[in-house]
Amino acid sequence: MAPQHDANNDHIITSQPTEIDQLLEPVHDRKLYPIKTSRHAQIIRPLIVAIAAVTAVMLLSTVYAELKHRGVPPKKNDQTYMPRKQINVLNGMTISKVNEEFSKKKIHLVQTQEKKSSSTGKWQKMTVCTSQLMIMRHCEKEKKVKVDGGLDKTTDTTDMFGNRHCSKKGLARSEYISTLFADPEQYNASLYGNENEAEAWIKPQFSPPLKLYALSESRYKRPAKHHKNFREIETVTPTARKFHLDVDERFGDRDEGDLAMDFFQTLSQSAAKSVDSALTMKMTLNATEPYAAEESRDICNGMVVVNWKHSRIANLSAALGCGKEQGCPQKYHGKDFDVVWLLTFQYSIKMGSESKKSHSRHYLKNSPISVNGGWKVSAQLVNEGFTS
Repeated sequence: MAPQHDANNDHIITSQPTEIDQLLEPVHDRKLYPIKTSRHAQIIRPLIVAIAAVTAVMLLSTVYAELKHRGVPPKKNDQTYMPRKQINVLNGMTISKVNEEFSKKKIHLVQTQEKKSSSTGKWQKMTVCTSQLMIMRHCEKEKKVKVDGGLDKTTDTTDMFGNRHCSKKGLARSEYISTLFADPEQYNASLYGNENEAEAWIKPQFSPPLKLYALSESRYKRPAKHHKNFREIETVTPTARKFHLDVDERFGDRDEGDLAMDFFQTLSQSAAKSVDSALTMKMTLNATEPYAAEESRDICNGMVVVNWKHSRIANLSAALGCGKEQGCPQKYHGKDFDVVWLLTFQYSIKMGSESKKSHSRHYLKNSPISVNGGWKVSAQLVNEGFTS
C-alpha cells in the first residue's frame, strides 16, 4: 500500500498492511512449509510393495503348479493352415524318405511338376500308395433333466467332478461306429469276391482301421473351471476294443498341426516302402507290365480314424492338406453328429530313364532312373447312418 501525505503536517503517514495486501504478497516472499512424513511411513511403504510382489509371485506359482498337476498344457496360439502348403510339406517328407531308401541305388526322386517333362525317354505313371483318413465328430453330449415346474432342460452329460462324457445316445452311437469297420476277414472277402461273406453287409463298410487318434481329454480352461472331456476317447473306445488298438490321445486342442505331422511321418515312411517295392518290381520285370500294390496291413493300404471336436475339424482337415479345393467343407455344423469326412491320399510316381534306348530288362537294372512323385488329396462326405 502506497504511503499517504498529511496536508497540515509535513510528514508521511505509514499505514499498516491490510489482509488483502498480505494475500497479494509476492510468491517468492512466502514461506514454504514442506509436508513431513513420519519415519514409520517411510519404512512401511516399501514394505507393503514388497509384500504385494511376493504375494503375486506365490499366487502365480500356485496357479502354475495347479495347471501342471492337472495336466493342462500351456495355451497355444491358434494357427491356420494352407492346404496346398501342407501337401507340399508332405511331398517333401516323402521325397526325403524315398531318397534315403535309394541312397545306394541309381535312382533319384523329385516332386512331380505340373508341366510335362522334356525327357525323350519313356515314362510310366503308377499309383503306389492309397491311404484313407476318416475325421468324425465325438458322440452326442446332451441329456434332458427335469427342472422346477416339470419342464425339460437340456444340459451336458457330466460326472460329479464336472468332467464331460457321452450321453446315453452318444454311447449307443459309439458302439454303432465300431460296426462300420469290417473285420479283416470280411474285408478281404469283399476284395477277392467272396460273396457269401460279403452279402450280409447292410451298413456302409470301411476297411479295418490301423490307427486311432482322439482329442486329448484336457481342455484349455481357467483353473477354477478346469474339467476333462472324455467324449472323443469314449467315441472310439468300442472300435479300439474290437480291433485291439490303442487310442493315441497325445494331441489336444490347437494341436492339429502336430497331429498332421505325426500322420505325415508315418504315411511318408509307408509310401517310401511302396515306391521301393514298385521300382524293384519294375527293374526286374518288363517295364510295360502294370504295377499292382500289395494288399497288406499298412497305412498305404489302410484306414486311419481321427475323432475330434466339431469346431476344430475344418482346421484339422486343412492341416492335413484338405481344403475347399480338395473337397473339405469350411466348417462342421454344430447340430450334426452323423457326417464323417473321408480323406483319400494317393501317391503316384512317373518313372523313366533319360535315354532313347529301349527299356530292356538289362538296361533298367543298370541305367540311371529318374522318378517324379507327388501326392493328391481328395475328400468325400459320408453319413454314419446311426438312428437312435
